[in-house]
Amino acid sequence: MRYESPELLDRLAAEHVLGTLRGPARRRFERLSTRNAAARRALERWEDDWSALSRSLEPIPPSARVWANVSRQLFSARGAGSPRASRWRTWHLAVAASLVAVALVVGLLVREQLAPPQMLTVLGPDSAHPLWRIERRKELTALTIRVVGPVERVPGKAYELWALPRGGQPVSLGLLPAAGTFERTLNKTQRTALLGADKVAVSVEPAGGSPTGSPTGPVVIVASWLRS
Repeated sequence: MRYESPELLDRLAAEHVLGTLRGPARRRFERLSTRNAAARRALERWEDDWSALSRSLEPIPPSARVWANVSRQLFSARGAGSPRASRWRTWHLAVAASLVAVALVVGLLVREQLAPPQMLTVLGPDSAHPLWRIERRKELTALTIRVVGPVERVPGKAYELWALPRGGQPVSLGLLPAAGTFERTLNKTQRTALLGADKVAVSVEPAGGSPTGSPTGPVVIVASWLRS
C-alpha cells in the first residue's frame, strides 16, 4: 500500500482514532506513524479533533419508552432461560450500540470538517493589496493559508509567518506559500503562541526559513490576529 497520499493517511488516521481500524491494518498504521511524519500529523490532528468534540458533546439519556422497547426486544421471555441466548443478545446490543456511536461521531466530525472556515487575518502591505488569507476550522489545530494576491518572489528568499504572543518571543508558524492553498498543522507550541497573540508578522528569510528561530530579515507585514 502506498502511503504518500494525504487522503489515504487522513482516512486511516480517522479510522484509527474512531476504533474501526482493527487487526493487522491497525498495527501497520501504528508502526507507520512512528516513522512517517505525515502519518503522525494526521493521527495527532484527528486525536485533537476527537478530544475537542468529545468535550463539547452533552450526554443525552434515551427516553423510558426507548429503554422499554430495547428491553422487550432483547430480553423477552422467548429463550430467556438460555445463558447462551442471553449472552448473544447482550453481545448483539453492544455491537449495535457501538455502530450507532461510530456513525454519530463520524457524522459530527464530517460536519465539523465541512463547516465554513473562520477567517483569522488577511496579510498584505495594505488593505488594498492582500496577499494571503489565513483561516481555521472550529478548533485551532491547523491553519489554511490561501494566496489571494501576486506574491513577489525574491531569489534565495522566502516569507515566514510569525505569531507575536503578548509578552513573549515570536514563534514561527512556517513559510508562506507563493501560490495556491496550503493546510498547515500546528504543534502545541504554535497553538499556545497563537492563543496568546493579537498580532502576527511576516519577515523575509533565507529560502529554508530563519536559521535562528527568530526573525532575521526585515519584517514586511504586521497584522492583527483574531483571537478566540
